[in-house]
Amino acid sequence: MVLILPIFWLKPTTKARNNSQDGLTFTDLLRSKTYRGNVLIYAACSASFFAWLTGSPFILSEMGYSPAVIGLSYVPQTIAFLIGGYGCRAALQKWQGKQLLPWLLVLFAVSVIATWAAGFISHVSLVEILIPFCVMAIANGAIYPIVVAQALRPFPHATGRAAALQNTLQLGLCFLASLVVSWLISISTPLLTTTSVMLSTVVLVALGYMMQRCEEVDCQNHGNAEVAHSESH
Repeated sequence: MVLILPIFWLKPTTKARNNSQDGLTFTDLLRSKTYRGNVLIYAACSASFFAWLTGSPFILSEMGYSPAVIGLSYVPQTIAFLIGGYGCRAALQKWQGKQLLPWLLVLFAVSVIATWAAGFISHVSLVEILIPFCVMAIANGAIYPIVVAQALRPFPHATGRAAALQNTLQLGLCFLASLVVSWLISISTPLLTTTSVMLSTVVLVALGYMMQRCEEVDCQNHGNAEVAHSESH
């Protein structure tokens, strides 16, 4: 209580308001193709992961595994995710994020397709499913920091608002993916249902990449046009 008393003698300070942040709405954020594209990639990769988290207990239970084995199955994918994150941090010391991102997205797509294809193997084992899924976890761990940084870069004075909208959209898509898996599991087999929802996120990732790539190309062309115009004068 004694330590709290000095608070009553503190003078109130007025924090300078950032007009650029106050005037920026969520609609303004969504007008940026760079922001929309990177957030869509981030949300779609997360949704694929959440689809697995929702369906995997049903999948492994149907395969005859005990709750203990089901719990332990999350260990290798967690380690894989951490490897991807730390690996990305090391790779960014040598290459730019925009150079790494296309390769990581290809790795994500291939691993998701492989996970989906594993569902068609007769009497598929847990290891055969987890190998491609762990590769996807590595890709996700590396993709997240790149796309999050790229999404927030156009709004240096409104990172809080941009991050809040980004997280809302991510959680919304994750919730939708989990909801679809939960609903379809009662209709189809758990493995095929879960991996099919995961497969659909590859399309969203591709759309997100094309979206943010288009803005990069447009900006580059605009810059080249300005240079050519200045040189002509």
